Amino acid sequence: MTDAPSIRKGLSRVVIQVSLAWSVAVFLVVWFTVHHKLDDVLDGTLQESAEILYGLLKPNADRLPIGSGGSLPAPPHHERMVWQLVSGDRRVVWRSHSAPAQPLATVHRERWSADSPEWHVYGIPFDGKGTMLYVAQTHSERRKAQLEAALLTACGALMVGLASAFWLSRRAARELDPLIGLSEQVARYHPLEPGSSPPMARREELKPVRDAIVHLGDRLAQNIISERAFSANAAHALRTPLAGLGAQLAMLQRESPADVQPRIQRAREAADRLSRVVTALLSLFRSGGEINRMPVTLAAFVHELPLPGLAIKVEGDGHVEADPDLLAAALLNLLDNSVRYGAVQAWVSFRQDAGAMVIRLVDDGPGVDEATRKRIGAALASQHYEQDMGLGLMLADRVARAHGGQLVVVHVERGFGVELSLSNR
Repeated sequence: MTDAPSIRKGLSRVVIQVSLAWSVAVFLVVWFTVHHKLDDVLDGTLQESAEILYGLLKPNADRLPIGSGGSLPAPPHHERMVWQLVSGDRRVVWRSHSAPAQPLATVHRERWSADSPEWHVYGIPFDGKGTMLYVAQTHSERRKAQLEAALLTACGALMVGLASAFWLSRRAARELDPLIGLSEQVARYHPLEPGSSPPMARREELKPVRDAIVHLGDRLAQNIISERAFSANAAHALRTPLAGLGAQLAMLQRESPADVQPRIQRAREAADRLSRVVTALLSLFRSGGEINRMPVTLAAFVHELPLPGLAIKVEGDGHVEADPDLLAAALLNLLDNSVRYGAVQAWVSFRQDAGAMVIRLVDDGPGVDEATRKRIGAALASQHYEQDMGLGLMLADRVARAHGGQLVVVHVERGFGVELSLSNR
């Protein structure tokens, strides 16, 4: 059986996916906006720079070396924007120190020139002689600025998304804590113990779940109480007639002719078997799944089982904490099965296996074929007792499960074999 999916892990995955998708969406929207706004800002900067330079150069044109073709004296530095004064005959008459010696624009044009493969150029007329003032920025510089803006936007969106995912995951986990707490309280809930019902749920959605569990527990408790009352009455109502029947058959056998005594003996054995089945059923019902563990020495315990008609050979010994009444009922029903199916001898052995005591019982009866053995084993494992299952095997498996173990049908060369495991707690 595969593990059930985790609500907490599922919510965490959804939160992370939504947060990352939201971050990507925010990044795309912001980047689209920044990309267009950044172009506007850079273009506005070029335009304003041209107007400022015009305001500085125009009033001082007579005193500046305009026409020399040289550059403005300045210490070496990186210019993000360059400028030129270009005469009407396409000569660079003055420029910034990083501007090229050739005109930035191939054609005299006011405002924007889009024909330069390297420069983004803005121009304004400088004088009435056709001189133009050009201010420009390289395309690579503009792309670099756009890339830096994109990276900053992406990192910011990713950090916000991760922080949101972490915070939402913590909040989701905190909101699931009441559900985990309720499951722990339900695990400790015992309907038959007063005051053991789970406390009121801390979330509105869990109140119906808690109420349904309490109501279910109340119904189960009432059923158990009714079954125990029935088993107590049935113990008296069934045992007394069976005991009287056995006594009457014993007297009848002593007074009967020899030729009818074998029939009466079979009737006595059937009555004894019925008495043992009734005892086992009543013991199981009375326990209600609650067992009274006591130290049991297994070899001596098996020797004391009252089962005529079957020779029992006990091999080895073992000790276990178990309910003696339930264990006796389980073993008697298994051994009674052996007698009913023609076995005359049975071997019982014991071994420790992974914290459990295993009682192995093998008889010399006819046994079952491999296909039937597998069907019975599957029915025991799934507790579908209605399939290929006798009362003895069902009772033995119920007793084993009440002790934290199970009944297993094992492969043997001859006869029928089972192993009854009891947990040592």
